[in-house]
Amino acid sequence: MREVVFTGAFLLLLLLLCGAADAATPEEDAAQVMVTGAVIDPAVLMPGDVATVTVTVKNTAQVSVPVRSAKMYTEGNILVLDNPYQTFGAIGAGNEVSFTFTVQADAGSGTYYPRLVLDFTNAGSLRYAVPVRIEVVEPRISVADVPDAFTAGKKEIVRVTVSNPRSGEVNGVSVVPSGEGIVSVPTSTFIGALAPDGSAEATFNITPDRETTLTMTVTYRNGRNQRTTEASIPITFSEDKKGARIVVSGVEVTPENGSYRVSGDVTNAGLEVAKAVVVTVGSPGVPVDPDRVYPVASLDPDDLSNFELTFRAENVTEVPLVIEYRDTDGNLYTTRTNISVEGTVLPGQGEEGGPVPLTIALLIVAVVAVVGVVVFFSWKKAKGG
Repeated sequence: MREVVFTGAFLLLLLLLCGAADAATPEEDAAQVMVTGAVIDPAVLMPGDVATVTVTVKNTAQVSVPVRSAKMYTEGNILVLDNPYQTFGAIGAGNEVSFTFTVQADAGSGTYYPRLVLDFTNAGSLRYAVPVRIEVVEPRISVADVPDAFTAGKKEIVRVTVSNPRSGEVNGVSVVPSGEGIVSVPTSTFIGALAPDGSAEATFNITPDRETTLTMTVTYRNGRNQRTTEASIPITFSEDKKGARIVVSGVEVTPENGSYRVSGDVTNAGLEVAKAVVVTVGSPGVPVDPDRVYPVASLDPDDLSNFELTFRAENVTEVPLVIEYRDTDGNLYTTRTNISVEGTVLPGQGEEGGPVPLTIALLIVAVVAVVGVVVFFSWKKAKGG
C-alpha cells in the first residue's frame, strides 16, 4: 500500500513539473505575433496624394495575445491622417488582423518609412517600418501625328500618345481636346489603365475655325487621387501642301454682242481631288447669259478641263476669274485669277474705246435735214422758174 501511494505522488509531481516547463511568458507569446504583409494603395504616390497603408499581423502563439493599441508614426514626410486603433483588444491564437491607416505624401521623390507600433499589454511592442514610395514624375503626352498645315474649316487628324513612365499603375486615363474655335470628333477618348512603362494612342479629327491653341488634357487617377496633365499644340494656318490646287491657263477673251466671252483651261495641280468645281467671274465683271457660270464637276490630281463664260464689264481693264471647289470633307475653297480685257473693243465702241456720243449723232441728223430742206427749196425754185 505504501508503494502505491508513493508512485502516485511521484507521477503528480512529474506532471506539475512538465506543466511548469511548457508555460510561456506574456513576452514570449507576444514575440510570436509577426507581420505577414503590407499593402500601400496606390503603390507609388505623388506629392500630395492620399493613400492607405494596410499592415497584416498574425498571432502564431498558442494563446491569445493582448494588444493595447496599434499606431502609425512618421517623421513628417508621410502625414498620418488617422489613427483609428488607439485602443484594441487581443489577437486570438492563430488569427490574422489587418490595421489600415490613411496617410498623405508630404515630400518629394524618395522612399519613406512610416512605422507601425503594436503595444502589447505589459509585454513590450512590435515595430514594423513600411516602405512608401513617392515619385514626382507624371504621365506624358506626345504628339504622334499632326498635319503640316491647318486650314480654316478643314478637318485634320491629330494623334497623341500617352505614356506612363512611373513605377506604379495609373487608372481611368482619358484624353480631352479643347481650344477656342476647335471642333473635335470624338470629344474625348477613354484609355483606361496604364501599366508602368505602358502607353496608348488617341486619335481625333480636329476642325479649327481660327488660329488658336489646341490643348490635350489627360485626366487619370492614382489610387483615389484624381489628377490632370496637359500638352498644347499651336494651330496656325498656312498653305495646304497636299490639298488640291487649281491653275488657270490658256485664257482668251473675245467681244461678243456687247459683252465678253472668255475661255480657257483649269488644271488641278495639287495632290488631292477637287470636287464640285465651278468657274465664274467676280465684280466688277457681271456674268450674263448664256454662260454665267461653268460647272466642271470633279478634278482629280493632274486632271484638266476647259471652260467658257460670258460677262459684261465697263471701264475696267481686268476682272477676276473665280474658281470654287470643295475637298472630300465638303470644305469650300475659293481662288481668284485676274483676266485682262484691256485692248479688247466691244462692238459699238469707238477707236478710243467709248461709244459714239449722242450729240454727234443728233448733229449729223440735223445737218442731213438742213441739206434736205435746201435741196428741196432749190429744186422747187428751179421748177417754178
